[in-house]
Amino acid sequence: MLRSLLNFLVVAVIAYALYLALLFLQQRQLMFPGAGMRWDDSAAWWPPRAQDLRIPASFGQVRGVLLPAHGAAPTAPAALYFHGNAETVEQNLPLLAGVAALGVHVLLLEYPGYAGADGKPTRETLNEMARLGHDWLAARPEVDAARIVAIGRSVGSGPAIQLADERPVRALVLLAGFTSVADLARRMGAPAFLIRDRFDNLARIGGFDGPVLLFHGRRDRIIPYAHGRRLAAAHPRAELVTLDCGHNDCPYFDAAFLARLRDFLMAEGVLDADIPGAQRTGDSSHM
Repeated sequence: MLRSLLNFLVVAVIAYALYLALLFLQQRQLMFPGAGMRWDDSAAWWPPRAQDLRIPASFGQVRGVLLPAHGAAPTAPAALYFHGNAETVEQNLPLLAGVAALGVHVLLLEYPGYAGADGKPTRETLNEMARLGHDWLAARPEVDAARIVAIGRSVGSGPAIQLADERPVRALVLLAGFTSVADLARRMGAPAFLIRDRFDNLARIGGFDGPVLLFHGRRDRIIPYAHGRRLAAAHPRAELVTLDCGHNDCPYFDAAFLARLRDFLMAEGVLDADIPGAQRTGDSSHM
């Protein structure tokens, strides 16, 4: 009996060690699956006036698409958008067009290694991408550098929060943000010391002194709703909007979402009330 128990324990330890070794070797494929996705932009929707751009980086070039603000004054606020881990910039262009319609220049940045972009996705390359995108925007004559907002969805909350810690970001908007990669790894039974890309949003968000608006689905099973609540509790100027959805089915960028975002940006002085797309419309509290 004792021998059988010992044999079982040995097998279990070996199996767990092999599992951890596989996780360690495959963690970037799990965290950034879009880098391995087949990409074809032949059917991509391209908004009017959108600008494809390249910014020199240590790993080659950062690729981005700029959606100019609608009805903007000579200078207007801007937003940097960091998408989820299994999508591309082209897939998000129709969604972010609604933000541009509010009177905000929107720069969507492609992750290194995604959709033909240079480099490989790591914490270091994503953070460099974010800084370069911010600095490119801030230098544009049509952008008010004092009114740049960072918007991060899912894994994109990592570079968004990191950017707010390193550049003068006016406000943060997080969609299904996570507390830390370590917390996500623990849900898979992996210790934190195995993590290569250590985004620690919970530790960094408290150092940002601007306002934060968070959206999170109550039924999210990929990044649980508790992550959103903990991030909101860690910041004195954070507001958490609870959505009745999971991770991939939340109605981000629909009319109610855009109304809530518009009201937040107006209340924080990012958007001017006299911009045509920035006029308030009824209550969006059903979100």
